[in-house]
Amino acid sequence: MEATLVKETLIAERLIRDIPDFPRPGILFKDITPVLSSPEAMREVIDRFIEFSLPKRPDAIVGIESRGFVFGMPLALEMGLPFVPVRKLGKLPFQTIHEEYALEYGTNTVEMHVDAISAGDRIIIVDDLLATGGTACAAKRLVKRLGGTIEGFTFLMELEFLHGRVALVNDDVLALINIE
Repeated sequence: MEATLVKETLIAERLIRDIPDFPRPGILFKDITPVLSSPEAMREVIDRFIEFSLPKRPDAIVGIESRGFVFGMPLALEMGLPFVPVRKLGKLPFQTIHEEYALEYGTNTVEMHVDAISAGDRIIIVDDLLATGGTACAAKRLVKRLGGTIEGFTFLMELEFLHGRVALVNDDVLALINIE
């Protein structure tokens, strides 16, 4: 008798709701606020991120503004690690380095404090969504410029049809929910 692999549906996946035409017509927005409202769903997400991250022995967790903070900070706290924010340009008060990345129309820039990571630090980068991979790659470049090593990326969701994983082809990536 052949074994059948059944994909487990996460609590978080059942809670994400679709919002049509937000923020503009033609976009189907994946609203994660119900996940944030559910302690059970958040525990499930953080536990999965810990399972992925723990064997990699990271020295710090890097979270990308803003929803990467929501998942990255509890991960860092649970693992007893420093949390490092990657923010939009002009939002950090100390000396920073910055990286630009492409958007559908134009560019955006993220930054990190120059003393946030030490050479040789092992890093997990966290965000809520992997879409095109532009923001994740910019965060990766920031970490590498400071001498850190990327041990992996964790995302709540991946929009597979945007092929963001291609930008992270040589990286270990965990996306809990894959949207085709």
